[in-house]
Amino acid sequence: MEIYRRGRPWGKLVKVDSSETVLLFDRECTVGRKKGCYLSFPASKLVSAEHCRIFQDESSGLVWLEDMSTNGTVINMSKVVKRQTHMLQNGDVIYFVYRKSEPEQSKWLILFTHDKMSLSVEPVMLTVAPWDLTPEEPQPSTSTSHFSMETPASSGPMASAPSPASGGFSADTSVVMRGWSFGLCIHIVLSKPPVEGTKTDKMEETLTCVICQDLLHDCVSLQPCMHVFCAACYSGWMERSSLCPTCRCPVERICKNHILNNLVEAYLTQHPEKCRSEEDLKSMDSRNKITQDMLQPKVERSFSDEEGSSDYLFEFSDNDSDSSDISGPLVMCRQCPGYRGEISQEGPVKPTEYRCPPQGCHLICACCLQPMPDRRAEPNSQQVAAQQCMLCQRPFCHMYWGCQRIGCQGCLARFSDLNLTDKCLDGVLNNNNYESEILQNYLSSRGKSWRDVLHESLLGLQQGSYYLTDCRISANTILCLCCGLRAFKELAYKYRQNIPPSELPAAVTSRPDCYWGRNCRTQVKAHHAVKFNHVCEQTRFKS
Repeated sequence: MEIYRRGRPWGKLVKVDSSETVLLFDRECTVGRKKGCYLSFPASKLVSAEHCRIFQDESSGLVWLEDMSTNGTVINMSKVVKRQTHMLQNGDVIYFVYRKSEPEQSKWLILFTHDKMSLSVEPVMLTVAPWDLTPEEPQPSTSTSHFSMETPASSGPMASAPSPASGGFSADTSVVMRGWSFGLCIHIVLSKPPVEGTKTDKMEETLTCVICQDLLHDCVSLQPCMHVFCAACYSGWMERSSLCPTCRCPVERICKNHILNNLVEAYLTQHPEKCRSEEDLKSMDSRNKITQDMLQPKVERSFSDEEGSSDYLFEFSDNDSDSSDISGPLVMCRQCPGYRGEISQEGPVKPTEYRCPPQGCHLICACCLQPMPDRRAEPNSQQVAAQQCMLCQRPFCHMYWGCQRIGCQGCLARFSDLNLTDKCLDGVLNNNNYESEILQNYLSSRGKSWRDVLHESLLGLQQGSYYLTDCRISANTILCLCCGLRAFKELAYKYRQNIPPSELPAAVTSRPDCYWGRNCRTQVKAHHAVKFNHVCEQTRFKS
């Protein structure tokens, strides 16, 4: 450990086609877009805030790379995805950002120096004449204590490389390093010199999809965050999550971005070499699962009398066709006459089933963004399956005909029938992980699950021993997943409060109560949660 304190690096990152070198002093080095990262790329949108970390195992001396990014890291042309680790070897090629159009961009070599290994570098004959490195494109910012710029000093047919401890490997030579202690011979062949005059294309960066890292194709925008992606790329993401890939904001609607599609078309006219191949375009079109029903629907809206008009204002959907039939229904669902959408797995609508009236009103499911007929105002609405949450009033189609979004566990149901999954116990007690773990351990020791907590709490709610802030909630109340989870957290707190102290460990019951109680904002921190009990009411500073 002392050798690291004296300032000796255990390795280095060398950027290919450049003389830029980053010496690795710390056992763990983070790469990302944030300012505090060991190697920072503040101007690159394709690099995550904390993209990956390179760390050395203190016992074995092995070096590992753990990916923490959204787009992944490429090592020797093999992609490492999020939360996956890969053991690094001397001379591995790392791409923090890999783009098909520019494979040489952001390409780094990792080199190691070992405490017990004495390295000697022998000069070798150059295969090509050295060049003068004058990088013009902006380089990633690093701390001055870890950063060194190196330029080759020799220009003749022979060139000698400095010692590895000084960080002096030239970027224009083919170097043979011999480790005499282990008989290790490592060849490091660096790439060709950069083309003069190459500059970062800001327009291409703007028109690049952050998922496939290529130019946008059939661009779609997400609302309300307005981030843009390829339709095929977002189709694959949409099957796994209903959040935006960039900002993790809940997606309310999807719409085509015709302006960006036109800009991409104009850009490709000026740069035809950037066009995708025909096979790639066919693959993108086949993976596009976004249908017209999922795009922003047509909405009928009327002006008020105060605005001086009673005419209707039509906002048309993102339809690529030039002609629009105003006389037809505003939104087409599976029960509309003449529906031409894709036939679902249940088959076409039977003649005996409900049929939408001409220009009937529709609701858009907040989970799958698919339209369904609005039947809430019908005289026999009691016989129709519920279509909205009783608390937030948002529409959902799960109880009406089954939500078709992949991964939906039941977005609307009675409170007693909601499928909250086992993850509902994570941070269930005011986001206090320590108190939540106490509850989970108590349930597991007695063979219970979150369903037992829900059913026992609903029984206590019916008997009057439990109570909720919203008195409208009962076991038969129709709730969405979000509102149901919020009510379950409140019931779980009451359940934990009613556990006898004799059934809890002594380390739990011996803690003093926090005078902020359940309202404490510091209970999310582990050291404070372990020291004080927060399953209690506030006793001081009450207004």
